[in-house]
Amino acid sequence: MPPTVLLQDIVDALEMQFEESPSFVDLETGRVETIPHDLLRKAEDSSDEEPDLPDWQNEQWEVAKQIVSTDRFRSLPSKFDVHEWGIMEGFSTSVKGERFREELLAAIHGKGAFRHFQDVLRRHKMEPAWFAFRGEALKQIAIEWCEEEHIDWR
Repeated sequence: MPPTVLLQDIVDALEMQFEESPSFVDLETGRVETIPHDLLRKAEDSSDEEPDLPDWQNEQWEVAKQIVSTDRFRSLPSKFDVHEWGIMEGFSTSVKGERFREELLAAIHGKGAFRHFQDVLRRHKMEPAWFAFRGEALKQIAIEWCEEEHIDWR
């Protein structure tokens, strides 16, 4: 029986996405692993030669080798799959006050949309509501991804 993945681990990985470090679910352990692209490239390109890595990266190196050489890992949705702008738009349209809603919707268009959106949230002291909304949106993305990949979660 495959292990159960902790949904919160997936949500945490989605929240902390970096372009240089994708995250994966290990289907044998249920763990979420985040591995830098450079290690994945080295693992793909390496012969049997071990790279000279700092001690703290040795565990990541072992995982990187398994990712590129086995089918036991599934790549989590990337930041491009998550559509942060769409989540911001969803939050903006969900707020009750018409003036605040319009200000948020205006903030997410044009150059610097993410920064302007954060500025409006801060000015209206609505950051906690935004983070709760975003967390729920990421949770939904994680659930849908688990269902598509046939991964048990709790």
